[in-house]
Amino acid sequence: MAELPERVLATLREHDLLRPGEPVLVAVSGGCDSMVLLDVLHRLAATERWRLSVAHFNHRLRGRASRADQTLVERTARRLGLTCRVGEGDVRAHARTRGLSIEMAARELRHAFLAAAARDLGAEKIALAHHADDQVETLLQRLVRGSGSEGLAGMKWRAPSPADPTRQLIRPLLGEPRAALAAYAATAGVVFREDASNRRLEAVRNVLRRRVVPLLRRLQPALTVTVPRLMAVLG
Repeated sequence: MAELPERVLATLREHDLLRPGEPVLVAVSGGCDSMVLLDVLHRLAATERWRLSVAHFNHRLRGRASRADQTLVERTARRLGLTCRVGEGDVRAHARTRGLSIEMAARELRHAFLAAAARDLGAEKIALAHHADDQVETLLQRLVRGSGSEGLAGMKWRAPSPADPTRQLIRPLLGEPRAALAAYAATAGVVFREDASNRRLEAVRNVLRRRVVPLLRRLQPALTVTVPRLMAVLG
């Protein structure tokens, strides 16, 4: 099987996500998935002539841990010689003001920041690190919430930013399972931070990830292939 950078490049070309010479803003949280995305795109950028920049949004939800995430992203961008834009917001206050869940408030503030950073840096594309396991969890979460067929269609390889339709969100890792990203990180020496909140079972998505998905994978080991295929049909 081809190495991850080669597969990502093939995906970018197949879905026309990013063309040679284009500027692209990479959204980086400091976790495994986004740090792998940054590493892969940086490795490919030399031959593809992409103009990479980095953006990190500090949600201020985890105190010192949030600040440590930011520091890692800033240091990594500096080591790679990339421009790094950092934003932050009071997610809890935004949630109260707008009557949103913490998750939705964080998403709203994050996308607004990413769109503004992309405009400022002259990048039409914003690269996100969603992968195939995220697709599975998204489908299950929307089923639990009672979404209609449109909601069950899942994430797209490419879609307008919800904060600014002139900016495009691209997902180069959407066909890759989480395990492939973890394996790449270990082999390539990608440094990342673990979000301890991902282990807490108060959040629906964490319950799905840690309890439900492993059970489903026993029934269907190729879950990250079959579920995205279904979502593509629904879309």
